[in-house]
Amino acid sequence: MKIQLRNSYQALLSPSAYEAHKLRNQLPPKLHLGSVDSLVNMRIPRKLPPLEENYREASTESIAQPLPKSINQVRAYLLDEDPRPMIITEIQSPYRIVAVNEAWENLCGYTREECKGRSVGKLLQGPETDMKNVTALLSKLLVGEESNTILTNYTKSGRKFKNSIRVGPIVDEMGKTVNFVGVLREVNEVGDKQSVYVREKMQLPFIS
Repeated sequence: MKIQLRNSYQALLSPSAYEAHKLRNQLPPKLHLGSVDSLVNMRIPRKLPPLEENYREASTESIAQPLPKSINQVRAYLLDEDPRPMIITEIQSPYRIVAVNEAWENLCGYTREECKGRSVGKLLQGPETDMKNVTALLSKLLVGEESNTILTNYTKSGRKFKNSIRVGPIVDEMGKTVNFVGVLREVNEVGDKQSVYVREKMQLPFIS
């Protein structure tokens, strides 16, 4: 009786020959069953999918550079040395353009001579520009707050593009708002989601 109980106990601890064979077939071909160390130290190579390029670029752009805030900063600021498309406008409707940089010219297609003194809205808005978003953007800007949104706008050639727009007030030495400044990033769309991949380009669609 003791021998039968011992055999039954050993059978519970050890897998059947069929189960052992099945397990052996699932193991990598170079694995030696007799070596426990091989089980511990063996690394099975895996191929991981590459990171999306959009994700890598979004990481580098996650920390936005600050906007100029005072008229002194604007005077000392060399706009053409900034890779971000930038624009400075008047604070009254129709928000005429005071200055733009080269990156803005390259994105929007207008030279600074062409756009100076003209309404930003008339230059860049079109059939698919969401005026509710424009109004929301301006409502914060007009009370002295920075704001951002995404709008559909149009270049001089008529090309439609998505803009992630960031705007803010520029104040003088007394703290009075004297201009608006804006920076734009062109946003690509992937499916139904807007990726944060940006060609550092700028535009500021105001109400005309």
